[in-house]
Amino acid sequence: MSVVVRFAFQFLAWFAVLAVLMSFLEHQIHRRLMHRKNFLSSRLLSFNKMFGHHAILHHGHYSKIFNDEPVAAGEDRHLRLSIREGFLEALPIAALLAVISLEGAIIFEIVVCLHHFIWNKIHLEMHKPEKRFFSDWPAYKFLAGYHYLHHRHPDKNFNVVLPLADYVLGTNIRASNSDLNGMHRLGLL
Repeated sequence: MSVVVRFAFQFLAWFAVLAVLMSFLEHQIHRRLMHRKNFLSSRLLSFNKMFGHHAILHHGHYSKIFNDEPVAAGEDRHLRLSIREGFLEALPIAALLAVISLEGAIIFEIVVCLHHFIWNKIHLEMHKPEKRFFSDWPAYKFLAGYHYLHHRHPDKNFNVVLPLADYVLGTNIRASNSDLNGMHRLGLL
């Protein structure tokens, strides 16, 4: 096997494994830190803000409506994740991975940044639609419908980018007839 083929295979293998890990991290962070008051949110201001901004402000607004008018740049902070913060927050896991594989550690940081980039694009389109180039793609429509169900049932469908962990951990929900009607009304079906 040539060096290039071996490198490509190793990269793709690491990427796939770490994308699965990212699905579980997204699920647990969203479920346990963004939706529940906990030990960290009761003691650290940054975790309390995360909970408040997401569970109270974001869900408070978007539980009544799923999407509304686009916003000016900079006014969408609570709909977006910081790629820079994600990179920094991933450093401890990357450091642990570096003990096993430097390539794995680097690829983990790439996966985290790519996850945050994709989250920002699709989450913003879900709540502040502007008919971006991907808004008619079947994969986007599936994820938008999946996220719509999260807003209707806040204890379900925690994944936004890759919903694997929801299926494995049993927190996914199937759409009811009422949910399907709402998704159809919004053009998500």
